[in-house]
Amino acid sequence: MSEIAKAVAALEEQAAEARELRQTIERIEAEVGAHLDELSGIGSAILHLHFDLDNQIAEHDYSAVEQAVGTLEGLVDVAEVLPKIDAVLLLTGLLEGTPTPDLTVPIGLFKAGETPAFEYPRLTQEDLDRQFQNEMADWSDPDEQDDRWAEDHEIAEQEAIRNRARRAGLHLMELFDHIGDNLWPELIESVETGHRDNAVRALAAAAAAARDARPAYKLYEVNLSAQYTANPSSLGAMGEFLSGFETWLTSQGHS
Repeated sequence: MSEIAKAVAALEEQAAEARELRQTIERIEAEVGAHLDELSGIGSAILHLHFDLDNQIAEHDYSAVEQAVGTLEGLVDVAEVLPKIDAVLLLTGLLEGTPTPDLTVPIGLFKAGETPAFEYPRLTQEDLDRQFQNEMADWSDPDEQDDRWAEDHEIAEQEAIRNRARRAGLHLMELFDHIGDNLWPELIESVETGHRDNAVRALAAAAAAARDARPAYKLYEVNLSAQYTANPSSLGAMGEFLSGFETWLTSQGHS
């Protein structure tokens, strides 16, 4: 083989290697982009849940609200999300030639009951009862009660009960919003800038808030039940449905 032919063959081999390297880089870049899209998609899905939750709570659709809580828990699943974070950081490091990040999992951040005091909205039944008592504070029994006072008192009490249930529902919305609008953008930014510690902490905070959504739903359910007991019609179409179902169950028991 002539020297020219050897040179041409060498150049062709180099070009083939360069094309292969370029294809490998493009595949890695595509993989990074796909993982980032998935992480961003989770944030969008949480915000969409928050939007739907507004209507569901307004319509007293407690079963849909419970389903939304379950969906949130699935979206903020550490076992699913953390590998995506680490994949982006590992592949980005490979592309940029930076040292491999420390992928140690800080278990203490993720253990229920052992997590630090992450900042997210909190609410208790005591808070709700205190709100109710404050609203009813001006309704201390007068020396003489008449029918008008009793009627007005009943109206005020039912409104305070509705407000208590509404506040429990709003608390759920605040949890969803805090995760989707505060914590998740922080997580995405930390991943994109290569700050794994910050990303992991944001994920742990989101997971803690999502765990609290389950007892928050129970709080909402209890106070919505109290509202239904006080005045079924205050739940609108849902109240009519529940009343009808309750009547049907009663009739079945006597048949």
